[in-house]
Amino acid sequence: MSMWLYDDVREMEEFQNYQKEVRLIEREYLEIRILLRGAEEDYKKESDSEYLVAKVKYLQKRLKDLESKAARLAADHPLEISLFAPPHG
Repeated sequence: MSMWLYDDVREMEEFQNYQKEVRLIEREYLEIRILLRGAEEDYKKESDSEYLVAKVKYLQKRLKDLESKAARLAADHPLEISLFAPPHG
């Protein structure tokens, strides 16, 4: 057993499972944002469509739900910057 986390990552199933779950959430978040962007563009072209209004509201709700589960998705700065970047000043 080594002293560094990244030397033993392959042996740590829990960490790998966590990484897979995070990737799935990030992928879903990205897909919803892309769909929402398209729906909002369509809504601007056709603002009287009730279907597009419902679609935009539904996608916004799903997006907020994911953001509440994983707040770092909606953060202004990635978590990695605060963890690994040198301090300012």
